[in-house]
Amino acid sequence: MEHDYWSLERWRFALVLFGGFLGGLLTGFWLVSFIIALVGYIVWLLFKLQQLHNWLEKGGKTSSVPDSDGIWERINFHIRTTQKRSDRRKERMATLLKRFQGIITNLPYATVVLTKNNEIDWANKLSIDLLRIDIKKDRGQRLENLIRDPKAQKLLINNKQHEIEISAPHDKQLKLSLQLIPIEGDLKLFIARDISERVHLQQMRRNFIANASHELRTPLTVIAGYLEMLQMNKDLPETLVPAVESASEQSSRMQSIIEDLLTLSRLENSELTEDENEILSLAKIIQSTCDNESALDANNHPLDLNVLDETLKLKGSQSEIVSICSNLIHNAFRYTPAGTEIKITWKRLVSGEGLFSVKDKGQGIAPEHLAHLTERFYRVDKGRSQEAGGTGLGLAIVQHIIQRHGGRLEIKSTVGKGSTFSVYFPAERVLVTGIVTK
Repeated sequence: MEHDYWSLERWRFALVLFGGFLGGLLTGFWLVSFIIALVGYIVWLLFKLQQLHNWLEKGGKTSSVPDSDGIWERINFHIRTTQKRSDRRKERMATLLKRFQGIITNLPYATVVLTKNNEIDWANKLSIDLLRIDIKKDRGQRLENLIRDPKAQKLLINNKQHEIEISAPHDKQLKLSLQLIPIEGDLKLFIARDISERVHLQQMRRNFIANASHELRTPLTVIAGYLEMLQMNKDLPETLVPAVESASEQSSRMQSIIEDLLTLSRLENSELTEDENEILSLAKIIQSTCDNESALDANNHPLDLNVLDETLKLKGSQSEIVSICSNLIHNAFRYTPAGTEIKITWKRLVSGEGLFSVKDKGQGIAPEHLAHLTERFYRVDKGRSQEAGGTGLGLAIVQHIIQRHGGRLEIKSTVGKGSTFSVYFPAERVLVTGIVTK
């Protein structure tokens, strides 16, 4: 017991004092006797400390524990116990590390462990195939020096966790999805997945839709023309009039769907060129769109326009920006009850981003629908949507246009209170010119 160890040390110290006392009694030199006795005790303590130091310096092996008793034995015991715990902890950590490395090594993704300065600390075998990163040669290299794609460089600088898609540095036909994931401390995981097959299938789907839509446009135009001729024919039997009118309506709807599909195909298969970037007065575009909608509005929606700053401009494609405004504002007029207010905002945020938002006080959208609203042909209420018209492609077109301009779309809605559609344009596209354009 710990108390027994200290008891032994107290007896040992008492013997030292007794030796000093005995020496003084025999010689008459009390002070010298006590000094000699205490110095001897200190020398013995230093000897025990030297033994302990030598043992620890040699690794503190159990086989070479110095002979001790009293408190020194207890100290040695605590050291051995701590060593055993440390060894067990190291074994567990080594096992976990080996298991972790095994998992990462066998992942179907290229995985690179980066330091806070984006220096390569570790990489699995697949990194050689997808990224041409060999840990034996590239350890300590900054990843930016090996992957020079601008999108990848931006991902590494911003340290954001979203995914981007690029072509492999060594093979443009190989498409990669990149993601940066912060882990413990200053370490980060850089993950690359081969998505070539998915991109190829998406391209095939887009090409099929584009080709099919293009081929259907001509025959539908001919059919619509003949149906229009039948509607104008005064000799048409009255029993056929409803059928011809219904066919004409469906033909017009099919033409609208095809035009929207062709628009989507064009947006998906091309990038915004410098020639398409114009300095636009979004305030004027919004005002014009609202005027057109209000002129046709039979439900008397009150408008709250917060777009008065005409010096705030946007760099982008005029036809595509007009499409964004028309779609979002038109949806607010079409899908909200009569008399409910619609608030439209265009402003510059503190971050430098431009915010265009359309907020209504309509019925709102249930949470389970929000993530699907920009999917093709997705409808929250199929019956109500078909009655109101539309192709079900408007928000998909809006989403693609926003992505082409480097922005993002956020949708917030509360059932019974209304919805807010917010478009965030990147700061580099937002300008304050001080010049009012016509």
